[in-house]
Parts: sequence; structure tokens; C-alpha cells
Amino acid sequence: MPDGLIASISYISTARSDLAHSDFHNILESANLRNEELDLTGLLAFNGLNFMQTLEGSRDNLNSCMRLIESDKRHDGMVIFSRRETSQREFPHWRMAGVLLVSDSREQETTIEQLLSSKWVTPETKQHFESFKSFGSQAQ
Repeated sequence: MPDGLIASISYISTARSDLAHSDFHNILESANLRNEELDLTGLLAFNGLNFMQTLEGSRDNLNSCMRLIESDKRHDGMVIFSRRETSQREFPHWRMAGVLLVSDSREQETTIEQLLSSKWVTPETKQHFESFKSFGSQAQ
């Protein structure tokens, strides 16, 4: 990877059927600590059935983190749908921002919209998360 480029991976996976909202918050808490160590940033969304995440940082650190995520028993069926290199981070202000999309709360809609409104988030990433959000509304 040329100097200055940031690796980015986006995936979707299926949550374990008994995963509780508190588990999601625990995942975010541990992700924030791990991402601080690895200098990774990103966004994780959970719709009650599935996870969607965009994670970004150096290729080596990103690959190390992805191995941990892939082995996590709280989800399976991971499908990576985007791998790319960019000149800047899309989520530079959050080690791991998280959005729980399982209620009709306007507050949560605003939260995902606020996270995606950053000038650094690409139209492609916005479309992925907006599509995921609408898919999740079927699971509620």
C-alpha cells in the first residue's frame, strides 16, 4: 500500500440468534479499546439480525483485526463486499461509532444520519448503510 493510503473493508454478517442489545454495546466497548491500540476507525451498525461494518486503517492492522472479527462466535456468515484504499478516513473522529437500528426511535435515525453526514463519508458508503438501515426495518 503506497504511503498515505488508508485500507478500508466493509462487511455484513448474521448475528447469533440470542444476541442481546447489551452484547452489541459490549462489542462496541471492546472494539473502541482494540481500535485505539491498532489505530483503526469505523462504523458498526446492528439491525437486530445482522451487523454491517466499515473498518479502516493500515492494511496490516486491519487484517489483524479482521481475523479477530471473523473468529468471533457472536456472528457468522461474514461477507466482505468492499475492499479499497483511500486517501483519507471516512470516520476519522470515531474509533468505533455504533448504531443500533432496532426501534422506530427518531433519535436513532438522526444518529445514523449524523454519522453518515460527515464530509469524509463517500456516497458509496452512505448508500451501503442507508440500504442496510432499510433492510433492518423489516426485522423490527
